[in-house]
Amino acid sequence: MSIKPIAIAPPQPSTQRGQGAHISYDAVNDRLAYVNGKSVIIRPADFNSASPVVVFTKHIHPTTAVKFSPSGFYIASGDESGQIKIWDASPKKGEDVFEPPIIKSEFQVMSGPIRSIAWDADNARIIAVGQGKEKFGHAFSWDSGNSIGDIQGHSATINAVDIKPQRPYRAATVGDDFAMVFFQGPPFKFDKSLRGNHTNSVRDVKFSPDGEFIASVGSDRAICIYQGKTGEFIKKIENAHDGGIFAVAWTPDSKKFVTASADGSVKTWSVDEGLLSTHKVADKPTVLQQLVGLAVTKEYVIALSYGGDLTYFKDGEVVKVVEGHQAPITKLAFTRPFLYSGSSDGKLVKSEIEPTGLKPNPTKQGVKGDEHSNYVVDLLMADGELYSIGWDDKIKRWKDGNVAASAKLPSQPKQLSNVGANIVVLLESELQLYNKELELVSTLKFDFSSTNVAPLSNSRLLVTNGSKNTLVGIEIDNGSKLSQTSQQFPTLRTPPTLIKVSPNGELFAVADSSGKYTLFKEDGSVVSTRWAFHTSKAYDAQWTPDSKFLLSGGLDCGLMLYSVDKPSKVVKFPLAHASGVTSLAWVDYNSDKQTGQFVSSGLDGTIRQWELLR
Repeated sequence: MSIKPIAIAPPQPSTQRGQGAHISYDAVNDRLAYVNGKSVIIRPADFNSASPVVVFTKHIHPTTAVKFSPSGFYIASGDESGQIKIWDASPKKGEDVFEPPIIKSEFQVMSGPIRSIAWDADNARIIAVGQGKEKFGHAFSWDSGNSIGDIQGHSATINAVDIKPQRPYRAATVGDDFAMVFFQGPPFKFDKSLRGNHTNSVRDVKFSPDGEFIASVGSDRAICIYQGKTGEFIKKIENAHDGGIFAVAWTPDSKKFVTASADGSVKTWSVDEGLLSTHKVADKPTVLQQLVGLAVTKEYVIALSYGGDLTYFKDGEVVKVVEGHQAPITKLAFTRPFLYSGSSDGKLVKSEIEPTGLKPNPTKQGVKGDEHSNYVVDLLMADGELYSIGWDDKIKRWKDGNVAASAKLPSQPKQLSNVGANIVVLLESELQLYNKELELVSTLKFDFSSTNVAPLSNSRLLVTNGSKNTLVGIEIDNGSKLSQTSQQFPTLRTPPTLIKVSPNGELFAVADSSGKYTLFKEDGSVVSTRWAFHTSKAYDAQWTPDSKFLLSGGLDCGLMLYSVDKPSKVVKFPLAHASGVTSLAWVDYNSDKQTGQFVSSGLDGTIRQWELLR
């Protein structure tokens, strides 16, 4: 048996309050690149495209900047530590996209976060700028790392950089010191500093494709136009938006440029004629709808909101809003054909799944105020309805994408479970029983701490006892009253953290804090202790419907498929997710052939679809 990756659903771009988020566009292959957490994501610019998604996870620190080379073959990405990695971004097909892209070179260019990166038209030279201690920018050759100039002239963090697309090369940088600095090169050397045009932090700067003009935008709501060859100031457009301007991008013909602002609008401008059109993402944009990033592609103008949504404009109309997770995904729940996912920022997202992969149309569940305000701890499907719990100490029942019922919990929840006609919520040292309308039915308090609960039947439960490294049985009398049983279970080596009962109810697997599983029969007798291939804590596990295999994922980033009949044999897929596998769900399974498909989520913010083969 083997596990084969099929598809990746990528996270949305990371954003920071008060800062722009640079999106890079590859015009040669019609792709977007952006950062999320410690990853760099490459996805097709066309939201209908089935082209594969590439996830680069080789940065140790959170990524902060990314830029395609003009050829589209390479990407330079920077992180919070000031390190630049240049890697192979040439389009691939099939299974190759799941192989980590090859790093061509890497350099420590600064002592702080990289904010922006620019390539020259020869695909040979790079300027990286940001928030350093000794310097705010560095110019170097991508292959050797040799310095090719000196980026000086700023007294504060540089927010953006761009290089003129034609020879003779010129470069422009803008920063928090309200200045635009112009360079000649290569080697790049200071030519002039233009101050007094902007009255607040300058967020973005771009040369026009023909090199004739430079446009800079900033938090002062102003647009400044400069001569592309000399850097001379031409004109200023004041109060261009009703909020700070975070991004600017030129159209391919160099006749127009587009700006994106915190007022939730994109505006199209002409150097000669001024404002041409205005379009908003909403009539009354919220904070999450502030626009902080921008890309002009072959067909669309794509604006990135602070909430992570990518809004596609065509001919001035919104044609698509691509939604999804920005934060690490914590839990999955599946009911054909829909997959529900929750993340550490409280978002719930609904996706549709096909044998070939997740459809590119995820939608966020609930309106503002409905979603959890914090970490989504667990999701549960019961009788076709979705239940969720979060660190806002609430349990919610969802119907048609909105909250149908909600209840306040007395403390932070640990897990959800479905027992008969009731919903069980595990707290730190307490178990609560709710009916399907989220009315409290019964409560049972423990004298120990617990992390996991699992139903053995419609009237029996198991909970973990972290104090004594064992399990505790719970009964539900008359379908409504919780009580602790006297049944004894073997003591484990370390505290148990996860219990998974097989679909036929004859077996249950218990994982301890080291990731080792002990397989028990329903009566509590030990079947096997050989499921010990994880090297750290297991976060989630799911049985196959025939109760013959257990799929497990955890902190060691790997997937393990354990067999009941052959406990010493295991099917492994290491490094399935960067930073750890958080949740699993079977999508399809053929008991006769022992083949199927499943999905996994991770702390890297991605959802990945896999195939189990014989």
